[in-house]
Amino acid sequence: MGQGKRSKGGLPGRLRSAAVRKAAAKYSIAEQALRNFRSFGRLSGSAASGFPTELLPLGAQMWSGFILTPFAQQQMLGWVLPYWLRRQSVPSSGSFIPHGHFWLVSNMTHRNWTGIGLCGFAPEATVDPRGLLTPWPFSPSVDVWVLRGDELTCPSEKGAVRQGLVDDLPMVRTSFDAAGLDCTLTHFVAPLATFPVALCLARLDNPGDEPVSASLVVSVRPANPETICAINELAYDPRSRTFSADGDVLAYLPIEPDRVMVSDYAHGDVAMQLRDPRRERLPEGTTRVSEPFGLATGAAIYDLEVPAGGSASISFASPLSGGIHPPFERMLPPREPVAAVEEALEGQVSDWKELTGEGMRISVPDDVYQRAFDVNKAYLLMLFDGHTITPGVSTYHMMWFRDAAYLVPALEIIGRADMANDVLRAYPDRLTPEGFFRSHAGEWDSNGQAIWTCVHHYRMTGDTDFLKGVYPAIMKGARWLDGMRRTDLPAGNPGRGLLPPGVSAEHFGTADVFYWDDFWAVGGLRAAALAARDLCLNGDAEYLERVASEMWESLEASWDSVEKRLGRRVMPIAPGRDVDSAAVGCLAAVYPLGLMSPDEEIMANTLTELVEKCFYRDTLYHAIMHCGLNAYLSLHLAQCRLKSRDRYALRVFDSLMSMASPTMTFPEAINPLTGGGAYGDGHHGWAVADIVHFTRNLMLAEEGDRLRLLPLPKKEWLAPGNRISVDSAPTLFGLVSYTVECRAEAIEFIIEADWRDEPSALELSVPLPVVGVEVDGEAAEVKGGVITVPAAARRILLRVNR
Repeated sequence: MGQGKRSKGGLPGRLRSAAVRKAAAKYSIAEQALRNFRSFGRLSGSAASGFPTELLPLGAQMWSGFILTPFAQQQMLGWVLPYWLRRQSVPSSGSFIPHGHFWLVSNMTHRNWTGIGLCGFAPEATVDPRGLLTPWPFSPSVDVWVLRGDELTCPSEKGAVRQGLVDDLPMVRTSFDAAGLDCTLTHFVAPLATFPVALCLARLDNPGDEPVSASLVVSVRPANPETICAINELAYDPRSRTFSADGDVLAYLPIEPDRVMVSDYAHGDVAMQLRDPRRERLPEGTTRVSEPFGLATGAAIYDLEVPAGGSASISFASPLSGGIHPPFERMLPPREPVAAVEEALEGQVSDWKELTGEGMRISVPDDVYQRAFDVNKAYLLMLFDGHTITPGVSTYHMMWFRDAAYLVPALEIIGRADMANDVLRAYPDRLTPEGFFRSHAGEWDSNGQAIWTCVHHYRMTGDTDFLKGVYPAIMKGARWLDGMRRTDLPAGNPGRGLLPPGVSAEHFGTADVFYWDDFWAVGGLRAAALAARDLCLNGDAEYLERVASEMWESLEASWDSVEKRLGRRVMPIAPGRDVDSAAVGCLAAVYPLGLMSPDEEIMANTLTELVEKCFYRDTLYHAIMHCGLNAYLSLHLAQCRLKSRDRYALRVFDSLMSMASPTMTFPEAINPLTGGGAYGDGHHGWAVADIVHFTRNLMLAEEGDRLRLLPLPKKEWLAPGNRISVDSAPTLFGLVSYTVECRAEAIEFIIEADWRDEPSALELSVPLPVVGVEVDGEAAEVKGGVITVPAAARRILLRVNR
């Protein structure tokens, strides 16, 4: 197929080298600098696989902001900065980061935000830890402040605010104290006249005995949770009552404000003018400003009388993407807009509760675990965009087969196989003529992931029609994997028979022969073989099984060479590496692929070394690319420990939950010092999926041809009087519900099951000595700590010593 072969530099490469040497001599660039650049190029693997061009739009958005931010921020003394940038700029802050020689600045200390959106609708808005609304990725933002006299209270400048979710649903409520008043901002997304928009309800509460005059300020900001974000043309249109930034509507105000201000860089932030009325500003009545430096700001001021013991409110709306002009006047008319937004909020709470009440539900006497499942189930539904699912609400709001291999099965286990089907039916459309399932160039893991995810859906649903529909794409993708294998390498080369170097999951480091790619390839090939057998295509099945076996033999030969080189039997992420934090990628062989047991020697050794070398505070400190404590990768190790019924799995999960934001979100990487986000999307969808998988597998999990119920419960969950339940849980075997009733001397499991493919047995495990077992009223033998009963059992009584 050619993609697995190395190309030689040849004449074009020599000409490029000569040109570089000539330019270096002309500009007196030292040879040492050229050596550095050459080494960087080789380490980055640019010759092995090109940079995925699909990431260029994302890279342009991010890096342009990284470049702008330090040069803009240094000129913004006295401006109201977004929370993260203020914290990184104040020298007394524990989040302070000096610029030094690195003339790029990004949010590396408080990269946390919460997505708000709708299930089945693509765009999400984000709300930062201080209530800053960013209507779409990388857009300017809208902030709300409180003005009382000349005292301006901005939440980004507060030492602490109160933030949480409305009824643990994807709606964010932020509250802060403001000059003797309480201000509450409620952000959510709702369809107005069928058109989804972001809505904000801002309320001032007066706890005092006297009425208070104060103002709520809606301010347009040239920043977002990622970077400074240039606004060159800012306009307020009094006819439509909208603020527009460079032609994009950013905020609609249903009621005309009492005052409107706009400002440019020369006159400073509107906040500075509100704080100091003596400060020069643009002429009164100015509603449009052209700002060459991109530092335009705006404010709409609402003067309010807040009665003693009472409240006063305003509202505004924002579209969820640039370039659109919703009919806001019709959607949210000026007559009683606050009441309309409150009604929309009530409707969304009702709709979300109905949606999250469907499918799998759990009840566990542990608020942390219960909330982790419930909130992330809701977030998972929000990440479903109709015909795709994304691993983030902002930075990562695009499709990867890699992340989808965890997100789509998460939809299936919560009972939304219909949504998974909608995503997967689009997979064949992403197949190139050569057979590459391409979401991004150079990512050789995607074919195995696409194939495995499609077949997993078939196994979870038994939907043969679906399988027949996607099977031609599966087979074409499998043949591509076969053609990509490096069978041209000499015997003894640890990459022989494996996939070529690629960028794959970038958190493994520079391009290399990653075992992660090969595990997904083998998992996809074996899944494809199962599909072929079930479709009675035995010739295809034999071919797929042969290729999978050959790849596995190549992996084993490669591990032997690693053992010879390192002197111990472990599994680094690539043949030429040692065990580092990237070796966590090898755990895919255990979870979710089930190709190996966590107790096999090489895997057990690798798990041990990962914890000893790379875990901090019982979570994975990942030092490669995604530098920080990593939630979803930590959970991959926890899944391996869960399979072994090792209670360290619970320690990992408990540690992670202690780091969750108040809205139960995780960034891709957590800064160990600040506890805030350091990398990636501040509301990371892969972490959402893995939290759902872990809490579900803690309640019930497939293990080979058996089903485990409550495989690793905490002892306190089983205290007398407690009750645990799982309702309508899809499994590979069918739909299962059960309850656990805990009494002083017995624990009773009551099971309901609708088997599609009955498991060989059920396994029960409790962290207490079991002295007797009854299965459907009949005494049964107690053997070891795991109780095995027939799949037909419906009532199992475990007599225990406490």
